[in-house]
Order: sequence, then structure tokens, then C-alpha cells
Amino acid sequence: MKAIYLLTALFISLFSANTEKGIEPIRFQIKNAGITVAGTISDWEFDIVWDAKKSANCKITGRANPASIDTGIKLRDKHLQGRQYFHAEKFPSITLQSKKILSKGKGKYSGIFDLQIRGVIKEIEIPFTVISKNDKLMFSGEFIINRLDYHIGEKSMVLSNDVTIFIELVK
Repeated sequence: MKAIYLLTALFISLFSANTEKGIEPIRFQIKNAGITVAGTISDWEFDIVWDAKKSANCKITGRANPASIDTGIKLRDKHLQGRQYFHAEKFPSITLQSKKILSKGKGKYSGIFDLQIRGVIKEIEIPFTVISKNDKLMFSGEFIINRLDYHIGEKSMVLSNDVTIFIELVK
């Protein structure tokens, strides 16, 4: 029985030791009534296994908390965290899990990921760059999702379906 506890503790420590908090917030923007609305998600973490020489060995996972959404207007943030949009109380995590990473040339990559929002999982492709600077790796990516694919809000004449997401992290 002690062996099971020891193995469980070891397993947890191996996986939690690699998880890092995001330094810069995840940024997003969407058009609302023709005006670009920008916001951030500040509570997020990631785990990266990186082998620049063999992209098949690379893995990227991330988790973000939609309750940390900030658009600069508290009432709007509360609305976005509510049932109609992210329903943060019921779905406290947005997750991203790489399935495959492909090298596209020096420092350029494309990843196939499963993105889960509100319990809906969709496969997406995210192009990103990796730059080595001061013994650290800087990852930067930008992609667009259709919010309706994840049941975020409803069809609207004024709110765009497309949300652009920007992620930058340092490992």
C-alpha cells in the first residue's frame, strides 16, 4: 500500500514540477459593433517538453481560468464569465493539448492542438515561433477561433464570431 502512495506522490511531483505560470497574460480581441474589444486572461499555466532537433518529441499543454478575464470593464467581465459566455463557474478551465508539432523552418512551427472550452473539444492548428534568448525559450503564437464553435454566446448582428488569441510565454 505504501508503494502506491509513493508512486502517486512521485507521479504528481513529476508532472506538477514542470508546470509553470504564464508571466504575460493571454490576450484576445473581438469586434463588437465595429469596435475592437481587447482583453486578457491572467490566470494560466503551461507545461512544455521541447526538443528543437526533433519536433516529434515536443509537447505543449496549457490551462487558463476564464474567471480571470479582464476587458477593463468589470460589468462586461462579469457578463463574459457568466452562463451565456464562458460559464466560468461550471467550466473553470480552458485547456490546450498538443497532438503534433511540425517544424516549418528555423524557429517556425505549427502545432495541431485540442482546444477545450465549455466542455467542447475542437482540433485547431496554431502557427508559432520559438526564439532562444538569454538561455530561455520564447514562444509566440496567434490564432483565430469561432466563438460559436464552443457555445460562447449566441449569433449576433453586432458581435463578431471570430476571436483572435495571442499567446506569449517564456520557458
